[in-house]
Amino acid sequence: MIDQITPLETQKVIDLCSGIGGFTLGHLISGGFETVAFCEINQYCQQLLNLRFPNIPIIPDIHDITTESLAGVGVREVDGIIAGLPCPPFSLAGKRLASQDERNLFGEFFRILRQVRPRWAIVENVPGLLTAEGSGFFRGVLWEFAQMGFDVQWGVLSANQVGAIHKRERVWIIATDSQSSRQHTSWNQYTQSGTNTASVGGGDDAYTNLDRCQQQLQKTNKRGQKPCLRGGQHSKSFSQSTFCQRDHGLSQRLGRYLMRQSDLDRWLCAATIPSFHRLSRKEIAALTPDCQKEYRQLYAQYQSIRRQHKQQLIALGNAIVPQCAALIFERLKRILSQQQKIHD
Repeated sequence: MIDQITPLETQKVIDLCSGIGGFTLGHLISGGFETVAFCEINQYCQQLLNLRFPNIPIIPDIHDITTESLAGVGVREVDGIIAGLPCPPFSLAGKRLASQDERNLFGEFFRILRQVRPRWAIVENVPGLLTAEGSGFFRGVLWEFAQMGFDVQWGVLSANQVGAIHKRERVWIIATDSQSSRQHTSWNQYTQSGTNTASVGGGDDAYTNLDRCQQQLQKTNKRGQKPCLRGGQHSKSFSQSTFCQRDHGLSQRLGRYLMRQSDLDRWLCAATIPSFHRLSRKEIAALTPDCQKEYRQLYAQYQSIRRQHKQQLIALGNAIVPQCAALIFERLKRILSQQQKIHD
């Protein structure tokens, strides 16, 4: 039996390492959330974000995210942070340098978390995160969350569990501050504690949270299985049967949202590379000067489209599946609803 979800006040969200906005599209499917700022360094992705979400500010570099820079773009209240942090440091396809990889942005993520102090956070990454450095890196992630008093749940969700034809497994981490009763986080409610983890606090609750998470991880490692989403005493683990009903209509809901957006045809058509018959040097030389000029212009346009298509493929390859994110947001809403009932 599914617990009834108590309607919550709209949650204000910062979207870190936003890519082309798959995370935010996920909460638009789910409903009840509002992205107030993006953070994305890739210029092509920035263009797409500006096209899809023209009224949401973008801070390009995650290293520049502070309470001051957020206030500078009009963001003074935040309930949650979502982050699709770079996966190359943990991917099985790479060297898996984890903490030694300069592309690892977990340190910046936790710096921002300590400054902003949201009620909750969601992180997405590849399953290799769970086993990087002998699972030591992931235990460090759990430790950081526990030090700040967050309950943590995690698990692996695949795109084929929401109706896709490909597998695309990803690990999702949901962290919620069960001690918090505030509706919004405002900068002036907290003093900045710097980047020293020990100064954040968490007390005995932090050690309790960490012990619970470590025990679950150790049991998982012994079984050689992926962890279930499991967290605090009021949480339940995800079961595979939760996702056996294919896409739950999520794709249709996403489609309805996209169809309401302007320039949709241009997004779709831009992904198609037109055919181009290349001429040899001898054939080009046989053309009139005007035809040669026109040919070179057409070829330059063709090359430009090819470069754009390459950027699109890279962006799509790194993108979060919105339907997967939607299920995670539904899980988060259930957790927050339970916390609200306990507080009330």
